[in-house]
Parts: sequence; C-alpha cells; structure tokens
Amino acid sequence: MGSKKKYRKSFAEAVKSIDTNSQEEEIEVSGEVSADALKKQVDKDIEEEIQELESEEASESEASESENSETETSESSEESDVIDENSISSADKTESKDIEKKTEKKATSKTAKEVQMSSLEHEIRGDEELTGLSENTTYITKGTGISGDIDVDGDIEMLGRVDGNIKCTGKLVVGGRVNGDIDSGDLYTENAHIEGEITLSGHLRVSAGSVLIGNIKAESAVISGAIKGDIDITGDVEIGSTAVIVGNIKSKSVQISSGAVVEGMCQQVYASVDINQYFEEGIQNLDG
Repeated sequence: MGSKKKYRKSFAEAVKSIDTNSQEEEIEVSGEVSADALKKQVDKDIEEEIQELESEEASESEASESENSETETSESSEESDVIDENSISSADKTESKDIEKKTEKKATSKTAKEVQMSSLEHEIRGDEELTGLSENTTYITKGTGISGDIDVDGDIEMLGRVDGNIKCTGKLVVGGRVNGDIDSGDLYTENAHIEGEITLSGHLRVSAGSVLIGNIKAESAVISGAIKGDIDITGDVEIGSTAVIVGNIKSKSVQISSGAVVEGMCQQVYASVDINQYFEEGIQNLDG
C-alpha cells in the first residue's frame, strides 16, 4: 500500500509538472499525429518525471539517513565521553577514599604506637623515679647466683640470688633472694625474699609480695609486704592494706590502712610530743 500511494503521488506531481511545462513551452501537434502517439509521448514524459522525483527522494533519504547516522554517532560519542568522565570520576573518588582510609589507618596506627610508647616511657620513668638508679649501677641478673659478700660504691639492682652480706653506698633494688645482712642507703623490694638484718640510712619501700625476715632500721618506710621482725624508723611509717607485720614498730608517726595486719606494739618514740606530761598534769589536778 505504501508503494502505491507513493507512486500515485509521484504520478500526480509528474502530471502537474507536464501541465506547467505545457504552459511555458508551446507544443506543436500536427494533424498527422495520432492519439496513440500522443499518449505514448505523454506516458514517456510522465515516467521521466517520476524517475526524476524518485531519484530526488532517494538522494534526500540518503542525506537524511547520513545526518541521522552522524547525529547518532555524535550522541553515542557524547554518551561515551560522559560515561568515561563518570568512570574516571568514580575511579578518582574510589582512589581518594582508599588514600583517605590508608591515611586514617596510618594515623590510627601511629597514635596507638605513640600511646604505647608514651605508656612504656611513663612506666620506665616511673621506675627510674621510684628507684632513682644512677649510671654507676651494678646489675645482678635473674638466674645469677653469688656466694659471698658484696661491697659496691654506687647502686645495685639484684634480680638473682646472693648468699652473703650486701653493702652499697647508694640504692639497692632487690627482686630476687638475699640470705644475709643489708647495709645501704635506700632499699626497694619487688617480689623479694630477704633474711637478715637491714640497716638503711635512707628510705625503705617493701612491695606487696615481698617477704623480709629480720630487724629493720631506716629513716622512713612504706610497707605493703610481709615483715617479721622489729622495725625502727626515725621518720614516718606508712603501712598499706596488704601489709602483714609481726613485730614492734618504733617511729615518729605511723599510718595504718584498713586491712593491714600488725601484731606488735607501735610506739611514736621519735615524736616531738611529750606524752607523759599530759598524764602527769592530769594526776596533779586530781591530787589538787
């Protein structure tokens, strides 16, 4: 049906074209020309006009298809460019996110390491402040055993075992076992076991888990471990809640935490207060 309509349209246009041409050009028809010849001439002209019209339509159709193809190609190219841009943008975003995550992980890892190092440094400094060991320190490592006396001008850190007396002018840190007397400036114990007399010119610190058997003399003391023996401290004594003391205590003052066990007499013989005067005055008032 489509082709017939197209042909009819072409035929009508051809006839119209012939009529127009007939007006512009005079056609001389002699009387000798027959009607059949005239008809054939008209049909020929019509066919030529139709062919020309069809050729023009075909050219227009090819041009239109070419334009449509170019438009589709351009649109496809633009879409491809947009897709490529989107892909590149998406890839850039993904890469940026990965970089941000890696940066955050590095920052978090760095922060954790800094915190760990800070904690370790604080612990080390705390131990240094607690013990105050100098550069002139003698170390007796864990697993080392010594039979005999030790006399050192400086500090000692002893984590092994000593069967003999220990004497040092500085600080003595004991984390092992000592069977013998100790004479030093300060004494710090950490899970230590000491059997012998202890004479200090400075401070005594006994940690929880340490056991000392023997009499003790010092300027001040903080006790959290177990001591069996008399304690003579010219200054202040602090007794922690984990302390167990079997023996008498002489000091300037004593502070006993709840939970501590003390079996013995506590005397503040170095206190500046004369206790007897209070009782003597009271007795005189009663006599008066």
